[in-house]
Amino acid sequence: MDKKQAPNIQGFTLLELIVTLILVGILAVSAVSRFGEESAFAVRIEQENLISVLNQAQQLAMSGQSVEFSVIAGSPQSIAVRLGSPLAYYGVGSVKYPQQLHRDVSISPSPIVLTYSSLGRPNTATNFTVSAATGGSAGVCLENSGYAHAC
Repeated sequence: MDKKQAPNIQGFTLLELIVTLILVGILAVSAVSRFGEESAFAVRIEQENLISVLNQAQQLAMSGQSVEFSVIAGSPQSIAVRLGSPLAYYGVGSVKYPQQLHRDVSISPSPIVLTYSSLGRPNTATNFTVSAATGGSAGVCLENSGYAHAC
């Protein structure tokens, strides 16, 4: 007579289950915190974009172009570079002006228009504040020399 053997079933130990649950919990907390930082990320992107556009305007002015930089009021706000005589919106490749800001981000002061001399100097030094509607802000300083940087 053959005895039927019960299948050899092995499960997880309690320790393995607890460690797995702790790891899943840590991953979930880190993933949720990433989703909550979207506005801070958007502020940082617009801060870097503003610095880049201000530096681009300075370089264009130093190449002998008449250059005007502006923050355009609206919802959403826009930033623009115009150059030439008469002034026309500048664009190169896929970058076209005016550029709209992220929907939750604003720049102050707004509206503002800056003109650059042939030495790449703006008509006035300005401190910009890039802020999100949900909180968080970053600064951009434009020096008399035309140097734009985070501050």
